[in-house]
Amino acid sequence: MYTLKFDGLFHRIWETDSQIDQAGFMCYGWLILKNKRIVAKGHGGFARGQAATSLNAEYLALIEGLEALIDMGIQSERVKVIGDAKPVIEQMLGAAAVNSPQLKPLYRRARRLAATFRKVSWIWIPRKNNRDADRLTRRAIQQICADLTNYEATMRAIDPRLVSVAKAKKYVPVMDLRIYLPGRLPIQPPGS
Repeated sequence: MYTLKFDGLFHRIWETDSQIDQAGFMCYGWLILKNKRIVAKGHGGFARGQAATSLNAEYLALIEGLEALIDMGIQSERVKVIGDAKPVIEQMLGAAAVNSPQLKPLYRRARRLAATFRKVSWIWIPRKNNRDADRLTRRAIQQICADLTNYEATMRAIDPRLVSVAKAKKYVPVMDLRIYLPGRLPIQPPGS
């Protein structure tokens, strides 16, 4: 059985400008374990000029982690998904409705990805027990903020005062890092 641990982090920007509704970076971190050993991990982030939230970040973390499991080709395996965002876990279990129009596309995408696996179990844990994934989200925001040139370019690309509303609502990928330990991908590249 594989275990996916995920976490999301929302970093608001332009806090003093009331014209801008929830603009910011949504960072994610995920780890994949087999027999309690990390076999893959990743972190990154998206920027959005409007309607960016912590729940968006949590769903993006879940989606990125599920995509990594698919990259590993383990859809025939049982997967345990663990996260500290209770609404996300409850929505994926079908125990809570997704009422937010901005979350529905992310929820549907996560459901489609989860449906590709033989069996998925969903487990909520307290935030204090999800520190490994949380550390990866914090690393992502630190790396994004440390690269001032790209940070400023991203800010201009999502600023609703400078771009259309449609562009401000798009998810702009800022960074994505995935690390798969050697021998963990079932399909080896040609010539290896």
